[in-house]
Amino acid sequence: MIPFLVNVEHNASLPKDCFFLDLVSPNLCNSKFIYTFELGSKWPSTENLYNDFDMSDKNTSKLVDYLVVLNQQDRRFTSETDTRWGGLIEPAPGENPGKTSEGMRIVLFGSWEFGYLALETLKKYESLFPEEINLVGFVTDDPLNPDAKISLKKRIWGLLDMPQRVIDETTIIDSALSHGIPVYNGEIKIDSFRNLLQQWKPDVILVCVFGQLIDSFIVDLPPCGIYNFHPSELAHNYGAGPAPYDDLAARGAETTVWTVHHVSEQIDSGHIVGQSPPICVLNGEGNLPGDPFLVYNKIAEALSPMVYIMARELQRKHRVKETGTLNSFDFSAVYPENAREKLLQRNKWKSPVNFFLEPDLSLFF
Repeated sequence: MIPFLVNVEHNASLPKDCFFLDLVSPNLCNSKFIYTFELGSKWPSTENLYNDFDMSDKNTSKLVDYLVVLNQQDRRFTSETDTRWGGLIEPAPGENPGKTSEGMRIVLFGSWEFGYLALETLKKYESLFPEEINLVGFVTDDPLNPDAKISLKKRIWGLLDMPQRVIDETTIIDSALSHGIPVYNGEIKIDSFRNLLQQWKPDVILVCVFGQLIDSFIVDLPPCGIYNFHPSELAHNYGAGPAPYDDLAARGAETTVWTVHHVSEQIDSGHIVGQSPPICVLNGEGNLPGDPFLVYNKIAEALSPMVYIMARELQRKHRVKETGTLNSFDFSAVYPENAREKLLQRNKWKSPVNFFLEPDLSLFF
């Protein structure tokens, strides 16, 4: 759900250079972002963002900190001096009072709608079985800040306008915070983040659409390993890097898969653990859709089961105290047959839409 603005005045949890001139027509962050919100009104639509905000301004990134902090009055944003962008956003006390400290500790690195779906899947798993996994931290991109070194132009963010980036980032951050999960959207190869990650004490790290190169400190930290979900056939050397759709188009491919692999310091080059059943990417006419988002909509249908299966297997290893990483797993063997058949059906998405799919784990129960 898109965050709502609430009736609050400036408080210590907000960045020092940000304040409200009044409660009806706030000037956000002393920047060019001037918009009239009726009290209790919903965050403006993409169309209104186009018309009323200078979305090219560098201070757009501050808008996200405002929206996610204001959505719950006691949330707190802090930014350490060694990060060039972003910072830590902590949930308000009691945002998810049912959250426990039990289970395998997971940190998720992710962004965009694939990252959102991975997050929602893990949240649902934790809600169903709170004694099995514990989401202790979420690390995400900051696609609104031109200082962020996340390969904006090469990755999916280059296909999205600034208003949609705002909606995507606020949605995923708010989703994590509302579940009681702290969120970090700053630089990761710095001491303050390394200290934060050590405080989170992850048993495992999962990655799905993340823009920064992950270094050896992070790779070596979780005792059960760090794993990436990538939407291409890495086992056949297809589609590594930020543009899997371009690879499909160049090869004239009819199907693709999700590959799960160990994260290394090189992009999409770690040891392959396994892959999803094949996913048909052609439309009803037997062609690859010209719009990448139509293809990504279809590919997304396989992601939630893959994330759940992977987390469940890692949790099994953790429960019986098997040490080390998961090196091989046959996902297709435990993927429900009716779901495998659905993935092979042709793509039925007819128009490009931005999506926030919700996980469906009913296949497994």
